[in-house]
Amino acid sequence: MRSALLISILGALTACEGTHDGKACMSVPADQTTCPPAKSVRTEDLFSPESCGSEVVELKGEGKREVVGDSPTEACCYPAKVTDPDSGCSVGRPYWDDGAQRQAPLRFSVDASSANHLERAAAWAAAGSAEHASVAAFARLSLQLMSLGAPTALLRDVHQAALEEVKHAEQCWGFACLFGGAEVTPGPFPFQTSPSTSVSLAELAAAAVREGCLAETLGAHVLGVAAEHAPEAAVRAALLSMAEEEARHAVLSFRIVAWALSVGDAEVRASIRAAFAAPWPRVDVEELGLRSNVDVQRLLVAAQQGTHEVLAPAAAHLLAV
Repeated sequence: MRSALLISILGALTACEGTHDGKACMSVPADQTTCPPAKSVRTEDLFSPESCGSEVVELKGEGKREVVGDSPTEACCYPAKVTDPDSGCSVGRPYWDDGAQRQAPLRFSVDASSANHLERAAAWAAAGSAEHASVAAFARLSLQLMSLGAPTALLRDVHQAALEEVKHAEQCWGFACLFGGAEVTPGPFPFQTSPSTSVSLAELAAAAVREGCLAETLGAHVLGVAAEHAPEAAVRAALLSMAEEEARHAVLSFRIVAWALSVGDAEVRASIRAAFAAPWPRVDVEELGLRSNVDVQRLLVAAQQGTHEVLAPAAAHLLAV
């Protein structure tokens, strides 16, 4: 069975404009047996389990309980009219500066050296720092896309991704405080050079392949498995939310590369192929296992499956478009 993430990527790459009858779902607690009336549901709380990049035009009936996705998500799903993703349609994206990954230094409110879960708190704090750096990466990406005349749909979703990365950083630092007993806040971000909008389409597309199509896609897949198996309810809920949003960011990267292919020349296509031909990323399963309290071996298997069952077919489909 194809993964939900792969289906979303393929849907984004093969979409056409228009509307169709589908369904829109909202996540609900496992113990909630009834669905809210359709008239009381906010569209921003809904997602499409069938395709990424769709927007809900209207709900056409009442909802019913379903379990959706390969990493089962309890949801209420409603019959709906949804838009097809437009022609520009759609763990953590690193911020590269002067040849190195940059992250803000962290500040701790108290000495947490006596905490019972210091190692776990440190893992959550580091994850928050990486998510925080993603905000800078998406901010720079939005300016670069503007300089190259990208569709506004891509700009909108890049900014939405940046806001979600802010939330992820805050969630991670919240768990760092919970396990370590110290409030965590970021210091000044160590920009070595001014964020540049001077980038070619070939350069932007290659970066989107490395940082998004590969790194974010694999990270989102493994994060989803960690969320599914995390034994603590609060951690499981947070990881599930992060995994869903990181999956949208991954699909967004495929949309950006697909747009670059549609408007670019042979140099752009060669740059994209070279980026996919380079060694593919790895996920720090040790850190994720520590954060999620999930067996590392299970996460290693998930990373291997993600590479073969999501990344490989998604890359092949993109390059065939």
